[in-house]
Amino acid sequence: MNTTAIILAGGRSSRMGSDKALIELGGLTVLERLIRELEPVASRIVIAAGNEAAYGRFGKEVVTDDYPGAGPLAGLHAGLESSASLWNLAVACDTPFANRGLFRALLERAEAAEALASGRAGSSEAASASLAATEAILARTEGRAHPLLAAYRRSVLPGLEARLRAGRLKMTAWTETLHTEYIEGEALASATGRPLEWCAFNMNKPEDYEQARIRLETGLLPD
Repeated sequence: MNTTAIILAGGRSSRMGSDKALIELGGLTVLERLIRELEPVASRIVIAAGNEAAYGRFGKEVVTDDYPGAGPLAGLHAGLESSASLWNLAVACDTPFANRGLFRALLERAEAAEALASGRAGSSEAASASLAATEAILARTEGRAHPLLAAYRRSVLPGLEARLRAGRLKMTAWTETLHTEYIEGEALASATGRPLEWCAFNMNKPEDYEQARIRLETGLLPD
C-alpha cells in the first residue's frame, strides 16, 4: 500500500531542555532512528515541524504548520495535507523505540480495514458500512492510546482542520470522535519484538533519556 509517514518534530521540548528529535541514542539522533525504521515500510517520509531550518539536513521533505502554535494536531494536519496516500503513518519524535515491525502491523490492520470496507461496498449494507469505516489505527498500552503512534486515513483531514479552526487542540479528544481500532497487549509486543512497556516509550525528560541510553548500551533492548 502506498503510504506516507509523518514524523512530528519541532515541539517545545520544555521538559527535556533540548530538541528531542535531535538527541542521540546509540550513535543516531532519534529522528534518524525513526527514518531508518520507516524507510522499509513507507513510500514517502515527511517531517512535520514549525520551521524547516533544523531538519532539512536529514534528506526528507519538511512540511510546516498552517496553524503555528497549535501543537501536534497542527503537525499531523500539515503532514496529511501534503499527502496523496489513502493511509498515513504518524509517529512522534519522542518515541525512539518505535520500529518497522510496529509500523507494518499498523499498515496491515489498515489494509484489512480497507478490504473489509470494499467487500461491503456492493452489499445492501453499503450506506451503514461507509459510516462505520475505520479511520484510525492506534497503538494502545495498558489502556492508554497513543495517537502519535498510529495510522490515519486521509479522509480524517476535514474534521481535523475543523477542530484546529475551533481551537479544540486536545488530540485524544479528537481521536475519540473517529472510528478507531487498536493494536495492544501481546499483539503489540509481538509486532515490535520488544517488551510491552517499551513499545510506545516516550522520552520526555532527561531521566527518560538516561533510562533509554542505559537500556541500549547494556543490550537490554535490541537496537
